[in-house]
Amino acid sequence: MAGVQRLGLVNDAAGTVYGSGNLAFTATGNYLLSVIATNTAATDAEIYIYIVPAGTSQTPAQWGLITYKLPLSAYNSYETFRFGVNNTDTVYVAGSAGVRYLVQGILQA
Repeated sequence: MAGVQRLGLVNDAAGTVYGSGNLAFTATGNYLLSVIATNTAATDAEIYIYIVPAGTSQTPAQWGLITYKLPLSAYNSYETFRFGVNNTDTVYVAGSAGVRYLVQGILQA
């Protein structure tokens, strides 16, 4: 029996602009995921979490936005709702400096 697994970690120490995000996970099957973002900085942050569906171009109009410019106060965490990704979809994260991201999920049978 499969359980929830840690699937990706990103430590965005310098910060990343939306659209130039850090690859956090590439699906190797159909998964149910969530992402935990933790602000390790003493200042408020903004976070972006988005899916680039397999077979689409790299244009924001085709991305699935999970969070967009979501405020994350200093020294706090935010967990997304659960969302599905299909085989070879990719999950990206971006935002302010000092935010760390954990992708966790379960492979769907």
